[in-house]
Amino acid sequence: MVKRISAATVAAVVAVLLGGIHSVASAGFDENLNAYTLDTVVVEGSQAKNKFGDTVTEQSYYRTGGDVKVITREEIEKRHYHDVTDAIKRVPGVTFTNAGYRGGEYGYNSYNNSMAINGDSRVIVLVDGRRVDNSTSTRFGDRAAAAGRTMVDLNQLVSMADVEKIEVIKGPGASVYGADATGGVINIITRKGGDKNEGTVEVSTGSWKKHIYNLTYSGSAGADKSWKYFVSASRNMAGDSRYHDGLTGEDHTYTGTSYKEDGVSVRLDKEFTDKQNLRVWYNHKDGHDGYPITARDWRYWSESDWNRIIERTTRPGGYGNTDNPGYRNLFSLDALSGSYNAYRNNDLDITYTFDKDNGMESFVRYYNQKHHYWGVDRYPDWVLPDGSYVPFPDSAQWESFIRNYNFPRGLDPTTVYDEENHGVQLQYGKSVGIHDLLTSVTYDKAKTSRVRLNRATQKYETTKVDRKTVYGYLQDKIHLTDRWDFTPAVRFSHYSDYVGGAYSDVGGGTTYTPTLNTQYAFSDSLSAYLGWTKVYRPLKARDYSIKTPNGDSLRDEEGNVYTIGIRKDIGDKTNVSVHYDWTDMSNAVTYYSVWDSSAADFANKAVNAREKKKSFNITMDHQFDDHWNLSLAYTYLHDKWQAKDGMQFDPDISLNSNSNVNTMINQLRPANHYTANVSYENGKWYTGLLANWYTGASKEAFTHSRALVLDWNVNYDFRKDMSAYLTITNLTNQAYENAYSAYNGLGAAPQPGRAIMIGMKYKF
Repeated sequence: MVKRISAATVAAVVAVLLGGIHSVASAGFDENLNAYTLDTVVVEGSQAKNKFGDTVTEQSYYRTGGDVKVITREEIEKRHYHDVTDAIKRVPGVTFTNAGYRGGEYGYNSYNNSMAINGDSRVIVLVDGRRVDNSTSTRFGDRAAAAGRTMVDLNQLVSMADVEKIEVIKGPGASVYGADATGGVINIITRKGGDKNEGTVEVSTGSWKKHIYNLTYSGSAGADKSWKYFVSASRNMAGDSRYHDGLTGEDHTYTGTSYKEDGVSVRLDKEFTDKQNLRVWYNHKDGHDGYPITARDWRYWSESDWNRIIERTTRPGGYGNTDNPGYRNLFSLDALSGSYNAYRNNDLDITYTFDKDNGMESFVRYYNQKHHYWGVDRYPDWVLPDGSYVPFPDSAQWESFIRNYNFPRGLDPTTVYDEENHGVQLQYGKSVGIHDLLTSVTYDKAKTSRVRLNRATQKYETTKVDRKTVYGYLQDKIHLTDRWDFTPAVRFSHYSDYVGGAYSDVGGGTTYTPTLNTQYAFSDSLSAYLGWTKVYRPLKARDYSIKTPNGDSLRDEEGNVYTIGIRKDIGDKTNVSVHYDWTDMSNAVTYYSVWDSSAADFANKAVNAREKKKSFNITMDHQFDDHWNLSLAYTYLHDKWQAKDGMQFDPDISLNSNSNVNTMINQLRPANHYTANVSYENGKWYTGLLANWYTGASKEAFTHSRALVLDWNVNYDFRKDMSAYLTITNLTNQAYENAYSAYNGLGAAPQPGRAIMIGMKYKF
């Protein structure tokens, strides 16, 4: 399906052209207006800011305004974040959904670590400014209802030892990355070697047999030190975690949540001139994660309930918690018999920068990603061939049974997925008068193959699908005055049809999506931004396997995102920012109970619907003195879905029915999120306390309507080359969840309880 160019697109292009005419007419322009990101840079603490209050990073020339938070290497080392999720959970507006453990089964969003910005999971994830998702992936979600739209698990990308900075860009303030960045962008910037040769060794240990080991070495080579290198190796491993059960008020072991993950990364940089360099980055990461599916419902953990639950499954309607309370306890067989999921990633990125102009890089890039996933669903059938039931796991018969049970195909993987994509990207940036022109084009070829065990035949079956994508981008950042930037842009996206598998010859299309952003500095202490972007998200491969009303085809997701914000410095020690984001999707995809005329009844179907989403963030940072700092934030999210195209939503839907909960998202997440971050630094001491307070959660979906989660750390430098630290997550052992499924019931996805880690870091 080919999209026509809208009037708004033409307007954006015209604006670019008019900007060019304006530059010719402004022959007497001020050369100082050309500062793309580095103009009027001031330093606040350890972070450089430009005249609009934006934090300057290696990638900030992409940004065109909006609400941006940057997590620096300094903060990572002082707070001792152990993964990317841990680092960005402090950012207002960022939320996570997971089952409370590290692993996750391919294809099931409910059992993976997914995230959203301002309530929207259509988030693009980048490493060094490059998209790392795979357009053929079906990893997150076996149906649009449960599907997380990010398509990337942040913790499986890179080790924290390799991270220099993390940019969290909320809203459409970085539309160069793609037309589907509705919620925003997570950009992970990797570390680069310096002139000095140095290394670090870090070892930490703590609760649940958790151990973390990091080794890094970096420096320069060559007579002119033009070669820079950074090498790291890491291991992160733990036994089964524990949690505080919100249903019983007791602490329990989350059986089957142990994991072991390793990572190795190498980055080489060659500086030819001030404007020309070569970067080669290779990253390997692999993990073996336990897969317990859900925590037990301890209210029904008894031999009599066990037999009652199994017996109920033998009759119609016996699957799921609604009709069979405690049903999820049967999943304990997975945890007890060794079910797991695993991954192995190998990424290569080679980038040659041939010019730099006013902060913009012109480069050519080649990348190759190979991600391998596999897993074992290793459990006995609940009803054995002789008609008897699997013994209750706490009974005397269990140990003998599980030891002698003949598992089909032993521990061979039951499902294997291979995701591969490679491509090339060309970007060119040029400053002409008051215009900073940036254009890029990317060609990406992606494919996914699946090998799955057919349990009936005990044979493996293979399916493959691939897709080619071309992205184009043209942007003109116009410095109208020394205080005002106006940035029109237009994106081009072309997706080929899916080839192979069940989705062959569907899904292709071409679209143009414009965007307009502006920033204005009223004074040195007050600035504002305003943005609009037309978003377009093509249907993913998995969407085509979903039933639709009367057999109609789904259409790609389209809509508009608007954002507005203001920043104000109050004196030298306080700054406040307010951000409002409104998303109006004219064509969003969801899975919901709608009227099916052929069945003359309501049925769960995939539909195109209208979605209106709004979010509000307010943040305040205050420096009391040279030692104390405080950050406060508040986030509010709200969604509203509406039927369209003659569809009729089921008016009697409820959380406890077996319908999709996507459209009731306001009940499936806290309405309010408060954040407080206080730190103290004095000489060799640093300590910080992070408080996340969630309120307004539905008691139908969560065990508590509110939850206060505290994380604390303290760091002490014995000397310049040695430090020790202590971290405590979930300090008060709060019982809380961030996910709900009517199928599994209340409290099925508890988050980890109190965990203590102690560690030491040595530099050499």
